[in-house]
Amino acid sequence: MGDFLQLVVSGTATGAIYALAALGFTLLWQASGTINFAQGEFVMLPAFAMLLLLAIGAPLWLAFVLACLASCCCSASASSSWWSIR
Repeated sequence: MGDFLQLVVSGTATGAIYALAALGFTLLWQASGTINFAQGEFVMLPAFAMLLLLAIGAPLWLAFVLACLASCCCSASASSSWWSIR
């Protein structure tokens, strides 16, 4: 029973991440009529940043906060560079 509960929780967490990525694609499509295929990178970046921070021994809460900040900074820089290109 414990394994089943672990699989349910893990599957729900993975599904929630996929749902957030899909929501981002839908929101972008409805707002601008374009698809940004680099958006998957913005989903992957905080995950790898958090894994790196946890691997070097950072506490979970600090890794989460720093991964969110890294994702926000990279997204903002990509957004500002995109608007300067147009």
